[in-house]
Amino acid sequence: MSHAVLALAAAVSCVGGCVWSLPAVADIRARDDRPLSRRIAAAGCLTLWGTVALLAPLLLTSVSWSVLGVVAATGAATATALAARSRVQRARELRETERHWVAWGYEPPVRSASSRCRTFLVWLLPGLIVATAVAVAVLWTGRVNPGRVAAAGLTAAGVVSVFLVLAIVDAARGPVARRGKAPTGSIRP
Repeated sequence: MSHAVLALAAAVSCVGGCVWSLPAVADIRARDDRPLSRRIAAAGCLTLWGTVALLAPLLLTSVSWSVLGVVAATGAATATALAARSRVQRARELRETERHWVAWGYEPPVRSASSRCRTFLVWLLPGLIVATAVAVAVLWTGRVNPGRVAAAGLTAAGVVSVFLVLAIVDAARGPVARRGKAPTGSIRP
C-alpha cells in the first residue's frame, strides 16, 4: 500500500477522531472543574490522536518504515501509560469518595458487575494493541528468523500478561455504584 493512501487514512481517522479529541480538549481546558483522573485520560486521548495526526504528514515524506513504527509505538506507549495513570488516579478518587460517604453516615457504595466487565476490557484491549505493536517492532527491526519470532512472541505475551494482571486487579476493585440510605435521624449533607 502506498504512503499516500496511508496518509489519507490517517487524516480521515483524525477527522473522525474528533468525537473523542474535542471532549478531551474541553476536559483539559476545564482544569480544576474536572477530576484529575479525567484530565489525565484526556491527555492520553489527545496523545493518541496527536500521534495519528503526526503520522499523516510523515507518511507523505520519504521517512523509513522503522521511523514510522517508532513514532507510532512511542505515541501508543505514552497514551497507554497515561490511561494507566488515569485508572490509578480514578481508583484513588473513588476510595476517597467512599470514605466521605461513610463519614457522612451512608452505607459504602457497591461495585456493579457490568462496570467490572467494562473495567476489565478497558485494560485488556489496549494491552493487546500494545503487544501487537511491540511484536511488529521487534520483527521489523531486523531479519526474520526463528529466534526473532520467538522473542517477539514472548515479548508480546509478557505485555499482554502485565495488562491482564492490571485488568484483573482493577476489575476486582472496579468502579462503584451508589447505594444506601441515610441513617434515620441524621441530617442529609
